[in-house]
Amino acid sequence: MDITKEREDIEEINHFSHENHPLNLVNSETIVSATLENRGGGGVIGCYACQKPISSSGFAYACMPCRHFMHKACAQLPLTINLPSLYEYPLMLFDFGPTKFKSWFCDVCCSLNQFKGFCYNFGKPEYNINFNACIDCCVVEIARKAEADAMKKKTRMKVKHEGHPQHTLSLQLRPAAFRCDACKTEDKGLFYICDSCDFWIHKTCASLAPTIHLPHHPDHPLTLVYSLPEKFYKFSYYCEFCKIYIRRNDWLYHCENCRYFCHIKCALNAELPSTPRDGPSTSIADEEVDNLLQFPMSNAFTDPLKLLHSGMIAPDDDDDADRKTMINHWSHHHPLILQANMSGCSSDRLEVCHGCVRPLSLPYYSCKLDGCSFTLHKYCAELRLKLEHQLHPAHSLELTLLQGSIYECNGCFRDGNNFLYQCQTCKFYLCLSCAFLPKSIKHKSHKHPLIQVIDPEPLCKACNKWSDSMSYDCKACNFILGMECATRLPNSISHRYCKGHKIPLMYPPIMDHPEDFFCDICEKEMHPKFPMYYCQKCKNSFHPRCISRDDYYENMVYEGNINVSYHKHPLTYVRRKRTPKYVCSDCNCDINGRLVLECQAKVCNFNICYECHLFS
Repeated sequence: MDITKEREDIEEINHFSHENHPLNLVNSETIVSATLENRGGGGVIGCYACQKPISSSGFAYACMPCRHFMHKACAQLPLTINLPSLYEYPLMLFDFGPTKFKSWFCDVCCSLNQFKGFCYNFGKPEYNINFNACIDCCVVEIARKAEADAMKKKTRMKVKHEGHPQHTLSLQLRPAAFRCDACKTEDKGLFYICDSCDFWIHKTCASLAPTIHLPHHPDHPLTLVYSLPEKFYKFSYYCEFCKIYIRRNDWLYHCENCRYFCHIKCALNAELPSTPRDGPSTSIADEEVDNLLQFPMSNAFTDPLKLLHSGMIAPDDDDDADRKTMINHWSHHHPLILQANMSGCSSDRLEVCHGCVRPLSLPYYSCKLDGCSFTLHKYCAELRLKLEHQLHPAHSLELTLLQGSIYECNGCFRDGNNFLYQCQTCKFYLCLSCAFLPKSIKHKSHKHPLIQVIDPEPLCKACNKWSDSMSYDCKACNFILGMECATRLPNSISHRYCKGHKIPLMYPPIMDHPEDFFCDICEKEMHPKFPMYYCQKCKNSFHPRCISRDDYYENMVYEGNINVSYHKHPLTYVRRKRTPKYVCSDCNCDINGRLVLECQAKVCNFNICYECHLFS
C-alpha cells in the first residue's frame, strides 16, 4: 500500500454538512492559530459534529474561510450504521444544524443535548416514529461490534501457546468465571480452552509480557516462565509477595540469577515498595522504634547486661554510694572487694563473671579470700531480686543461685549452673542474658519491629527450623526469627578460609550468583533463600551455624582440675581468648571463648571442648 497516496486522498474531503466548500486536513499549528483568533469564543475551537473542543494537538478537518471545523474522527463517521443492539432499523447520520430544533433527546443514554451537531436517526413521521442516538453512544457500539467481529474471526483460528505446547487452544466468545490454569484465580473474562484436554486460561494471561521490570527487584528484569525450572526442584521456594509455596506447574515471573520468584498475578498487581514504617501497624509507638537496637550487630549479641549498663557505670565513678569498696553478697560466703583494674590473669586466659558467665569487665567484685576465684560484675552484684518479665506475666521471677545443680533456660535452652531468674511454681527459668534481652528489636531482614515472644513450635524464617525457645516476631506479617538468628549472628565474621578480610552475613537474594551454593565447612548444598555468610571476593559460602557454632554451655561455670578416663593427664577447666588455630583435639572445631578442658602437662597439647567431654 502506498501510504503517501493514501494520505493525499484524504487531504481534502467533501462533507454533507458543508456542501459549499471542501474540508481540508489541517495540522496542530493551524488549529492553534485559529484558536488564538477565536478570542471572542473563549479561545476554543469547537467541533461542528459533536460540539466538543478540538485539541491543539493532532489533525482536524476545516474550512478556514467559513470557520467550519470537525474532529478528524467525526468527519469520517459512516453515513449509515446497522446496529441491531441499538435499534431494529439502520440509522442515518443526521445534521441538526439546518433545522429549527434548539435541542434534542438521545433515546439511548437519555441525555438532553442543548446544541445542534450530529446524531444518528431513524424516523417515520407517518407512524410517529423518531429515534435519535448521540454520536458517543453509537461510537461505543461501533467499537463493540468491531471487537466482536474480530473475536469471531479469532475463534475460527486455532492457536498454539508456549504454556500448553502439546495442544491447540480456541478462544471462547462469552466471558465466564472459572479457575485459570495460568494465574490460579477465578476472575471473569474471555478465555482460551484446550481442544483436547481440560486446560483453560484467561485471554489476558495468554498475552502476558515476556519480561517485566519491578521496583522490588530493580537490578534485573523478571522473565516469564510457564513452570518452575527443573534446576530449582531441590529446594522449596515461596512467592516474594504472597509468601505462598511455588508449585512446579505455576506460571511465574522470575530472576534466575537471584532465585527471585513471584506468581504472575502477584507481580502484575504488586504495590510500590513501602518504607519501613509503612504497612501493618505494630504495638510499638513510632517514637520508640528509633530507639530500638538494630540487628545484626558487629559482634554476636551475647552480653545484653553489659550493653544495658555500659552508659550507667564507669570504673572511675567517685560517688561513694555507688563505689562500695567491699560488700557482702547473698550469693557468696566471703566478702567481695571492688576491683578497678584487671590483674592476676595470663595474656590469653578469659576470666568470667560468676553471675552472668560473660567476660569480666570493669568494675567488678572479687573474693577477698586468697585462693577463691569468685567474681561478680558490679552490675550483676546489684541486680534486682525480683523481675517482672513479659514472657511470664503470671508471676514475678526471683533471682537465684543454684548450688550443685543444673537448670535449662526457657529462653535459649542452654544449661546453666549459676545465677538465674526463676518461677519455682511454674518451673520457668531464664538465664541472666535472656532475662535482659530487649523486648523489641529492629532487624535487617524485616521492615517492621520484631517483638519478643515464646510461641509453640515457631518456624524461624532464617534457618527454617522449629524451636520452643525465645523468638522475635511480627504478628502482622507472620514473620518470626529464632533468638539465635535474630541476635547471635554478627553482620560479619572472620575465618581462616578468607584471610585478610571479614565475611559478611548476606540476606537473599544474593545478586548475580546463578551457581549453586555449597558450604565450605560441611560441604553440603545450601538453600539460596536463607541467610548465609558469603564472601564475594573469594566465592566462599558458609552456613551460619557452621562458621559460628552455638555454644550450648556458655552459662556453665566450672573450675579446677579433674581426672578423666580418655586422657592420661589431669585436665583443667579454662576459657581462652581468641588465638589462631585454637581447636578441640576431638572435633577439630574452634573453641575460642568456650569452656574447655586443657592438659597442663608441658609435653602434651591436648584440649577438649566441654561438649565433646560430655560424650567421651
